[in-house]
Amino acid sequence: MEVSLGIYAGVIFALYSIYFSKIIKGKPEEFELEMLQALANWMIATGVKSQSQIWFMLISSLILEATYFVLVLTLVSNPFILYFTWLFIGIETVHIAILFMAFYRFFHTRLLLKDIFKWRLERVSAQFFFTHSLLLIIYMLFIQ
Repeated sequence: MEVSLGIYAGVIFALYSIYFSKIIKGKPEEFELEMLQALANWMIATGVKSQSQIWFMLISSLILEATYFVLVLTLVSNPFILYFTWLFIGIETVHIAILFMAFYRFFHTRLLLKDIFKWRLERVSAQFFFTHSLLLIIYMLFIQ
């Protein structure tokens, strides 16, 4: 299970490092616009099926995040990382709830695509994912 957690943390670290570097450099807007345009293009190309695929992706993300957090809470004994994890769980719960509600409103034509993402919250989430996974990797490699 520790290997699984290490792989999880490494993948999260790798995926979020690009967005994190854009945030740190103070230029995340270009990257966010590019992601939004890619989503719009994909939705247009996919058509009606995009709705079910987005719900599947959101639920899959929720399951993957929950699995990551359960692994951390089960395998890590460091009080600081556990406190940081609980804080992160709280933030991600709010983030996922807002995202689910936004997509629901979008699919019921009450919200425009450009308004789905609350970019400040997306940045906070990305920073937490990057930082948490980095701390976890350091902990697993050098402290544990």
